[in-house]
Amino acid sequence: MLTKTKSSTKGFRLVDSGYYAPDFQRLRVLQSLIEMDFRHNRDISVYAVKMDTSIHALNRLAKAYLGRSVYELLQDRIYREALYLLQYTKHSVKEISELLGFSDLPYFSRWFKQRNGETAKAYRKGFKT
Repeated sequence: MLTKTKSSTKGFRLVDSGYYAPDFQRLRVLQSLIEMDFRHNRDISVYAVKMDTSIHALNRLAKAYLGRSVYELLQDRIYREALYLLQYTKHSVKEISELLGFSDLPYFSRWFKQRNGETAKAYRKGFKT
């Protein structure tokens, strides 16, 4: 006959333990590396080297859990920073492009318009009105 026993883990929650599955730990490291270095480092192979893995394995991990490649994650972070700088700073669009590591303003303008549907100048103007 089976009897009920009290569990010694009463009230224990995995979330509170500080434990993260290895894949999630690696994703957190990747996101931290991108966050620290997105303005200066556009080469995803550097992230792979820092994490002691291949670009292919890193992309497979990112796509499996986040649905995006490492390059896309990096581009997304740069885009979010561009939006922030356009909304909350008085830097010129040229200064923002330089801050984000773009070599020339026309390329930044095309890059921003491709993601947003309007130029950075138009976005800033629309945001302020």
